[in-house]
Amino acid sequence: MAAPPEVALTDLNGYWVMSKSLSDSLDPVLALQGINWLIRKVVSMATVTMHVIEFADENGTTNITIEQTATGGIKGETEIRKLDWSEVPHSSGVFGEMYNQSRWTGVGSSAESGGGGPLHPWLTEGWLEEKTAEEGKEHIQNWVVNEQSGWTAEQVWGFAEVNGERHHVRKFLVKKGEEEAKARMVYVWKGKNKE
Repeated sequence: MAAPPEVALTDLNGYWVMSKSLSDSLDPVLALQGINWLIRKVVSMATVTMHVIEFADENGTTNITIEQTATGGIKGETEIRKLDWSEVPHSSGVFGEMYNQSRWTGVGSSAESGGGGPLHPWLTEGWLEEKTAEEGKEHIQNWVVNEQSGWTAEQVWGFAEVNGERHHVRKFLVKKGEEEAKARMVYVWKGKNKE
């Protein structure tokens, strides 16, 4: 189901399912991250559901907790995003040890990559113009570093029109050395409560 207009980046609370038919293949991204072929095949067949819990802490900082479950025998993981650009460590059974940084951002010409310099043009294109509380804070940016495997992943979250419907979209750009791989993930809104 398309995301209703009242569902926004400032209130992602609820359940989302990644649409395999509307999303790009994750295989090139996972391959660059060093994930073996068998796990990549299982991931491509799995249905991933996210339960998103978004709130402001006592300092007014937006926090997003994402509880992921997947079919196909993939162990679910919980991700924590603190939108103050602080480094948050994360241990993943699939990706290993890494840290992420998250913040509100715009996607205009002044938007900066987590690795320095401007955001990659692909990350800035194709978004719906949505208003939030602050100008220039229409998207969420994540910067993930896995030092052991030698890759970085930059993500931009927002809403986009896909096949004539408004959906939550996350664009991923993974780099390892001079190589890069991209994927656009499209999420279907399932509602505030688990069905």
